[in-house]
Amino acid sequence: MFRVCVRIRKRLPIQACSFLLLCFAFSTPVFGTTWDEPWHKDVVAKADSFGLYQAVSSTSRHAVFRKVQTFAGAATEESVEVDGFYGLTLMSTSSISPGIDGDWDETFRSGSRYYLFLKKAPTGKTWKIATPTTGFASIQTTGKVVATYRISLHQATVDPKIYELTQTCIFVRLHGSDKCSPEAYKYIDDQVSVAAPTMSGNVPPDQVDRFFTQHAALETAYLAGYPLPLEILSKFLANAYIHIQISGVRALSVSNLKDRNQLLMTFVMDRMKDPVARVIAVRMIREVNARDLKDQVITYLPNASSEETGLGMNIMDPRVGTVFPSSVKEALTQLVAEWK
Repeated sequence: MFRVCVRIRKRLPIQACSFLLLCFAFSTPVFGTTWDEPWHKDVVAKADSFGLYQAVSSTSRHAVFRKVQTFAGAATEESVEVDGFYGLTLMSTSSISPGIDGDWDETFRSGSRYYLFLKKAPTGKTWKIATPTTGFASIQTTGKVVATYRISLHQATVDPKIYELTQTCIFVRLHGSDKCSPEAYKYIDDQVSVAAPTMSGNVPPDQVDRFFTQHAALETAYLAGYPLPLEILSKFLANAYIHIQISGVRALSVSNLKDRNQLLMTFVMDRMKDPVARVIAVRMIREVNARDLKDQVITYLPNASSEETGLGMNIMDPRVGTVFPSSVKEALTQLVAEWK
């Protein structure tokens, strides 16, 4: 699980500087119930609406919100009732499942505002969020948004206007629009045009902020299918920090470079890169269906790394059921099996 002490000087990650991103801490313990947490792309693609809401009340698995503004998708009622989940794939269950059935007043506090990705319930009377841990973003007392662009285990803090701009862009693109607003593309271009931060040692606050804004820009580029040139991507792919590498390689997968597929494979084979980022690169090869790499993948497979990988969650986190290859070798083995 990624945690951050976000307090100026030490707006730096706990968990051995694994990731600068905030994660929600649910006070209710989990007794054996785990799920496969969907990635943000799936959360947004399956949602019907994206907007800002103020919590009115909440109890076990039921929350009432007042609409503030709809940004994309279907307009909701002024009063919205949320009573379940549309992206929850349980991996294990128990007779007591407070990770699912616990009081939502610990998550949605009356009077506070939240961005919600909502899907209409089959009854047509209520709405659903993706899981107990994703499909929403809270606005903190600092005014910043706890934002998901990748998976809820990896969350960044960004300004509300940035969140609205980028998430609206992501929503409309995943729902069939040809393009985002010019402002969204300008935001991406502006952020990626500057140097990537060095995320080691005593990182100053401005570098932390740059990491967050570039994370939002790169991940939006990936999710919105916005191609970036190699001279821009190279500095992120070459960065030593795992999560900058991951965002860089995800953005690379939607580039229009002639040698994109080979660049992805070169990243996979580079043992100087973080193994989790290399697994993500394998996932990108699968996503773009780069079958021209099949012979190269098969040849490389016996030498692929078996070093253990993971998304960084605590064993008590209910999202521990999230499916993710245990190593680069396993990721490639799965890819070869699928291609057969």
